[in-house]
Amino acid sequence: MKISFEGQVAVVTGGGGGIGRVQALELARRGASVVVNDVGGLDRPEGPSADDVVAEIRAAGGKAVTSYDSVATPEGGRAIVQCALDNFGTIDAILHYAGTWRSVLYEEMTAEQIDPVIDVHLRGAFFVTQPAWEIMKAKGYGRIVLCSSSTGVFGRRFGSNYSAAKAGLIGLGRTLSLEGREHGILTNCLMPIARSPVQKYPYMPPKEMLADYKVTGLPRPIPEEATTERLVPLPTYLASKACTVSGEAFSGGGGRYSRVFVGVTDGWLSPKDSYPTAEDIAEHLDEIEDRSAFIVPNSIYDELRAIADQIAKRDGTVLPPVLED
Repeated sequence: MKISFEGQVAVVTGGGGGIGRVQALELARRGASVVVNDVGGLDRPEGPSADDVVAEIRAAGGKAVTSYDSVATPEGGRAIVQCALDNFGTIDAILHYAGTWRSVLYEEMTAEQIDPVIDVHLRGAFFVTQPAWEIMKAKGYGRIVLCSSSTGVFGRRFGSNYSAAKAGLIGLGRTLSLEGREHGILTNCLMPIARSPVQKYPYMPPKEMLADYKVTGLPRPIPEEATTERLVPLPTYLASKACTVSGEAFSGGGGRYSRVFVGVTDGWLSPKDSYPTAEDIAEHLDEIEDRSAFIVPNSIYDELRAIADQIAKRDGTVLPPVLED
């Protein structure tokens, strides 16, 4: 099966460098008209720009335009989508890679270090996808790929602001998948592990943070095999017509591609008509944490149903059947 983007329009935020650059080039190579969005000059004063990426796409015979609007404001998000409409008439896919970081220990974190990270990663996802939502609904088709991070699920030191923003994207992606599926809009999250070219950044991670990676036993924080070129096939699929999944999160790095999920253990169900105490929790903690049996809910409703099923089983009652659409 050949995955093609012929006749489609894609927006790539953060497309001026790193993963976004390679992604924009790949989409254009497969036939997409691409809006390469990047504010440039902030966290990456040196290296490639959105203009460079657009020039590279055009030189190869592709179609692309530059957008320097910021995803961090509603006005910027609308301008990015309008750029796609003005130049290509529609929008089929949004890949949200725009990002920034301010890496310090939690006790040293200031509002000035929290706000830009939340604004670009999390609020930016709202601002760039909302203007496109009605367009996708009207045409009955859309693909959204939100660049989350394993940090948002598993955490790391020196990254409380970044972790919170990236975790928020997981929740946003889940909800967009629920609200969008009936309209043909599929949303998934990407958790990339990729090496970017070494450049001079104003907000480089502190040496103490890099030292944390020594626990892996690897000579470098990210393996040499974890290139952007090896990563990009995963989000390219997620942004394509071939994609059939929605509301999921995928890790990609070094040629390994994996689903990341949140599960709920069967846990411990207290006796009927009891009012458990904190002491009961302590006594049954092993059962609560036991991962030998668990579910992976597709929504909060799945978890509610699982609780109701356990209660019914305990009480010997029968739940009514699940209503079908």
